[in-house]
Formats: sequence, C-alpha cells, structure tokens
Amino acid sequence: MPYTELSDPDKLFLNHTATSEQIYRYTEQVRRSQNPCQLPPCPRCQATAFKRHDKRRRKFLVIVEQLINEVFGLLTCWKCPGCGKCFTGYPSFALPYKCYTLPNICYFSQRYVENDSISYRKLTQQAQIGSPQICNPQEWQFHHTTIHRWIGTLGRFNTIPRKAQDFILQADPASTVCRDLAGVSVSPRKHTSEKRKTLLLACRRLLEIERRFCRLFDVSIFHYLATRCAYC
Repeated sequence: MPYTELSDPDKLFLNHTATSEQIYRYTEQVRRSQNPCQLPPCPRCQATAFKRHDKRRRKFLVIVEQLINEVFGLLTCWKCPGCGKCFTGYPSFALPYKCYTLPNICYFSQRYVENDSISYRKLTQQAQIGSPQICNPQEWQFHHTTIHRWIGTLGRFNTIPRKAQDFILQADPASTVCRDLAGVSVSPRKHTSEKRKTLLLACRRLLEIERRFCRLFDVSIFHYLATRCAYC
C-alpha cells in the first residue's frame, strides 16, 4: 500500500495519536511540578500522601505521517511517605512499559480483535508505518508482533474493566453493557490456545467498555481510572 495523505480514511488513526505537543505540554507540567498525583494508596502500607521524589526521562514513539518519531518527555517519580517505595505516574496517553502512545495501542488492537478476516501482518501492511519504502533503514519499524504484545497487555487488565463497568451501571442502571459484553466473541482463526482466546476476548471487552465509558463520562478509562487501579 503506497504512502497516502492524512485525508485518506484508512489513515484515520494518524489523527488520534498523542501528539508531540501533548507530550511536551505534560513534560512542562512535570518540570514545573504542576501535575497532580493520581496514584492509588501504596500497596505496602496504604499511605496516600505521596511526595514528589524525582523526574525521569521517558521515550515515546509518535506516528507522524506514517513515520515513527522519537519524542522524549518527563515522568514524575512519587515517593510513599510511609515505606519509602517509589512509584511512577503516567499521563493519559501512556501505558507502563510501552513506548507507543495509548491511542495507537487501542486503535490497532481494536482493528485486530473486531475484524475476523484481518491478521497481524495484514494490519501492519495496510498501515505501512515506518516502511523501508518511505524512510531510511535506521528509523523504527512497525512490526506485526508489536500489536500481538499490545493485545496481550490490554487483555491482562482485570480490575480496570470491572471498575469501569461498575461506574457505567451506577450512572445508567438500564445499560445493556453486561449483556453486550457476554455476547462478545473472536474468530477461532485468531487463536490456537484457550489462553490466547481468553486474552483476545478480554481485550475486545476492555475496548468496548472504553467506548461506552467515553460516551457516558466524556473521559477515557485510562485518564484516572486505570491509574487508580494501578494498571491491573
């Protein structure tokens, strides 16, 4: 698939990625100590009044016009006043241990789990991100196994979707979210083991809850809820 402009509907995800400006803006907040702490109580001692301890540099991968660019930002390290353990705070566009921004992670994961006929390789071939045809070999390449790992990460979240579903039902008791999630399925061609099937189903349910949560509360579950659930 050749390079196309942003107006191409197949490149819609390029309009939903976290931008370099967002990262720079958050970094400036961290530098000025203006970002609030959203961490849950310390798992060791249950203390809540975390103190700013340090700032650490973090690399993000941002997709700009089908090219992957490195953008460096800052994250805050918070220290528990009770036991002294340090924790890292994450902005709404980032996930722990992931360099790519959250909008891209959700977009490609959703495209895979909701399309029965698409494969990991076909999905990356359609996107043509960081392809040798449009960038030099020294730049980052978008590999199909990356999407495989993203789905595994999203599928392992247990507390986040459960809490989000509770909030949806509290705000809208007539919601059909439970019945709809029970009917979610994935193509048998996408897995060869029950373990992988479970991850795919969990990932698809999480993304469906994310859409409903955004419509109802006008905020992503990854903005505050995921942090309060310690990304579990």
